[in-house]
This record gives sequence, structure tokens and C-alpha cells, in this order.
Amino acid sequence: MPDGMEIRRLPAFLREQLVEFAGAEGAERVCALMRPEHEVMRVDALKCFKASRMSFADLIVRKMAGENWRIVLLSSECDHDGAGKFVYRIETPGHAFTYIARAYPWDGIEKVGRRADGANRDMFGALFVDVASEDRIAQEFDTFDVKEEGGMRTDADVIGWTPANRSSRHFDAVVDALAEGRQPDPEAGLGYLMRNGGFQASGRNGSISYQGLPEDHPLNHPFFADLFAIYLVRVFSLDFANAVARLRNPDAAQLAPEIARELGIGNSSGQGMCVALQRWPHWVATWVTVRELALAYAKAQPVTDEGRARMRASIARAEAFYARTDEQTESYVISNERMLRDLKCAAGWLGEATFGTWGDFTDRAAATMNGESQEQLNSLLMDLVPGFCDAIAPYLRIGASRQRVADPAMPVGDLRAILRRNYGWALKIDRAHASTHQHFWYHSVDNGEQRRGERIVDPHEHFESFIDHVGLIQRLASVLTAWEDDAKVGDVVMACPDLHYAVSRVQYLDGLPYAEIRDSIAHRDFLPSNLIRFFLACLGVRCATPLSIRYVRGTFYQFDPLPPDFAGQVDTGPETADTKREIAL
Repeated sequence: MPDGMEIRRLPAFLREQLVEFAGAEGAERVCALMRPEHEVMRVDALKCFKASRMSFADLIVRKMAGENWRIVLLSSECDHDGAGKFVYRIETPGHAFTYIARAYPWDGIEKVGRRADGANRDMFGALFVDVASEDRIAQEFDTFDVKEEGGMRTDADVIGWTPANRSSRHFDAVVDALAEGRQPDPEAGLGYLMRNGGFQASGRNGSISYQGLPEDHPLNHPFFADLFAIYLVRVFSLDFANAVARLRNPDAAQLAPEIARELGIGNSSGQGMCVALQRWPHWVATWVTVRELALAYAKAQPVTDEGRARMRASIARAEAFYARTDEQTESYVISNERMLRDLKCAAGWLGEATFGTWGDFTDRAAATMNGESQEQLNSLLMDLVPGFCDAIAPYLRIGASRQRVADPAMPVGDLRAILRRNYGWALKIDRAHASTHQHFWYHSVDNGEQRRGERIVDPHEHFESFIDHVGLIQRLASVLTAWEDDAKVGDVVMACPDLHYAVSRVQYLDGLPYAEIRDSIAHRDFLPSNLIRFFLACLGVRCATPLSIRYVRGTFYQFDPLPPDFAGQVDTGPETADTKREIAL
């Protein structure tokens, strides 16, 4: 068998879905096409991942469209100075809930949107669990008007708050055009009207925890609440721009749907994402396993004329993104111009070359293109198998629910065997040089988010957040050398309580493909922006652009449907769950 995944290593749910779609023999061949962990789970590979139909933002947009969600503006107030109050009702099959948005007078100051800004935001929104009464809505608006960090509290009927800030350049340009009775220039590279300022939820400020959401609530899914809240900021930003323009001129134009669809929500994410990826490695394993399985299934499909047409359409859509995205300024990211050249080249192959399967297509890309262009084509390839992607998507929720629990009765010999089987790469890393663990992360009280420090130089090392999984594994392996194989793991933890986390991490990740990032995050040469780009791709940001080695910007929902577009129809392409077929290889 090629150096890919063995079907027995796939989680049971994914294994069952694959066999149902491909048959037993076809499933084995698909697994053989899955890339090995030592190739995928390196930072240099993960940084190249691109958003796809398996990203969370794409998933929730398809859910909204497939279930014909209705997002209705119930009321809006807007003043000449730009202050406003907007109330929305969201209707889904079996559930209805409320969203409110409070805009504040524009002070002319461009706000970065960091947590350190506290309550100094251009707008706040609240997403309720259910339909809120008028009194409850008024109470929440009053809470926002406190505008004081630490003095603003909500109740457990709220899923979370959505702070956001205007883009002075984009928002004003759009409103000026509308007030003059014309549409904004679609070639001006507008991109978005407001920037996401985070999602304050899951217990923050008194909101309900994600675990407290009803089981059948449509947002009871990893990242769905966060990303739907961001989508609602997009909806509000469009309505708000139209309203401000009408105040300036009662005969103002309103945003044309084709231009409004091109406007998403700006986003900038920092290095704290690296800590999240290390804290919840089963998330990473879940995301990568689902993506790699979808990609391998697509690679196994025969190339047809219908598939070529769909791939051309996907490439054209990607080209539109890159053509409207700010240029890359960091040398470790390929330029948009280079990406566009590679996409045009791949589109040319579809009309010239003969491929047996889509795996032949990706092999050619691997032989001639850089890693970023390859991964962009890999992401587009998943559009060819929408039915299979939709069938395995539920595992994103199943995998995220995995619990880290230690087994104290496990013999030390068994734990050592897991280390040899899964962590040989970590045990081989030479940590003799200080450069291999030079950095540490800590939560800054002043800035309200994670910062990176340099050991010995910076004073906050005793507040270190967990990031050094390589050091953790090596310490565990070192301590275990003093114990006999038949000793119990619980005795090791009793003797060395600080190793409880290491033991439980190794145990609960055993058997999960793609479970650990195979590089030292604490290394001097590690660039946080590389893993931020990976995280953002999984969430659904396209064309992410590093601002520095610590921050990455991008746009959510650009070109995605608007609420009036949700007519209960989702394009699933030539293959759907009702047209499953065995792979012909």
C-alpha cells in the first residue's frame, strides 16, 4: 500500500461514510491517497492550507441556504451623526431568535479592533438564544451604552456580543457614492464595510456557555455561533450604510445586490491562535482529517467533462478573490500575482491535458507549483465532490467533542509504546540549543490577549501559557525511563503531578490521525502568522494576508449569498448524497 492512511485508522464515522460512498475496495484506495502525517503536520505545510467548502464559514452558509433561514430587519433607528439601533429576527426550522446592533457616532478614529480597545468600538451587537422581548432588547441596548470595560454585563439568554469597527476608507466611500445617487465602484477593492472585533461569548460578560445551548439549537455546533454572529455584522453593515446614505439624501441609491455580495467582514487575528491550536489538538486532528479525506476522495474520482467545467468555475471564483485582495507584503507568502498565474495555468491544463483521475491533476501541480498554489487547487478540488463533503461534515462536531481523560490504570509499558508509535518525531528533536525553545506565550493583562516573550529576556515566563508540546513529551519520556513496564501510569502521576496533562494528552490523542503539529512552536525561527493562516483557513477566511509575523488580516463572507438569496436551494453539483457511486479506478 502507498505511504498514505490505513482505513482502520480513520474514526468510525468517517470510515462508515467512506465505505458507503466508495465501497470497501474503493475506500482502501482513497485512504492510500491521504497524505501521511509527517508530510501534512509540519508548519510549512499547514501554513499553505486554504479555505474550502469544508471550512466552518462555508458550512454555515450552506446550512442557512439549505434550510432557507430568514433574517428579517424588524426595526431600525439612525441619526445624522451615525448612531443607530437595529433589531433583527432570525427564523430557522424549529427555532427563532433575535439579533440587535447598536452603532455609535463616528469619531473619525480608525480602530484596530484588539481586545485592548475594551468597549471603545464603533458598534456592539447581541445574539440572543431565543426571541427577545422589547423590554429585554431595551435593557441590552442600555448595557451597550455603558461603554465601560468591566461595567457591561449581560444574561444567559445571550449567546454572545459582536463588537466591530468601521473601515473609514471603505465605509465612507460606499456611503458617499450612495448619497450621490450612484453605486460604489466595484473595481475599487472595497472588500468590507466593517471589521470584526471578536466574538465575546461562552461565559464572557455573563453570556451562556456554548455547552448550555439547547441540543437542537441551529448554532449548537463548533464555531457556528461565532461565524453566524460575524455574518450578522455583515448584514448590519450593509443595512447601516444604506440607512446613513438615506439620511444624507432621501433619494440616495441603495446597494445593488451584486455589489453587496462582494462586501464581507474584515478580520485581523493575532498570535493567540497558536495557543488555542496547542490547547485543543483534537480540534486540529478533526479539521485536518476531514479535509484530507475529502481531498483524497476527490483525487480518486475520474476526470469528466462535467468535472472540468466545475473546476474551471471554482478557479474563476478564486481568481476573483485574489484579484481584489490586498497585495502580500511578507516575503514568506507568495504574491497574489504568482497565485493568479498558477491558477490560470491550472485552468489551461483542463483544456489541454489528459488526466485519468484528479489525482493526476494534483500530481502535476505538485511537480510544477509552490505549496500555496497546490493547496489552493486542493481546496477547489473539494467542490467536485460536494455530496461526499456534506456526508463527512458532521464529524467536525463529533471530533470536537472528544474529551481528554487520563487512564491511571494503563501500564507504563503501554504508554511508552504510544510515545514510540506517535511521538518519535518529537523525541528526535534536539533541544540542546536555547534557540529550540527560545519563546514562550503569556496572557497579557494590559492587552487582554496572548503575547509572545523571549525566555530570560522577558519577565513573564512564570505566567507561561502552554505552547511547548515538544518539551512536554520529552520530559514525560525522560521520567518514564525510571519506571518498570508493569508500573501503573497513575503512580507516575502521583509521583510527578505536573505530568498529568502530558499523560492525558498522549492517551486521548492516540489513534487520531493528524493529531499533533510536528514542529516546535517555541523555536526562535517559528513565525506565529504561519499557524494563524492555517486557523483562519479552517474558519473560512480567504486570501489571508499577514500584516507582520504576529498578525494576519483577511475577509469573511466576501462574495457569499445575502439573506434574500436563501431560497432553499443549494448547488451540490453533479454528485449528491442521493447519487453515491463506487470509485472507478
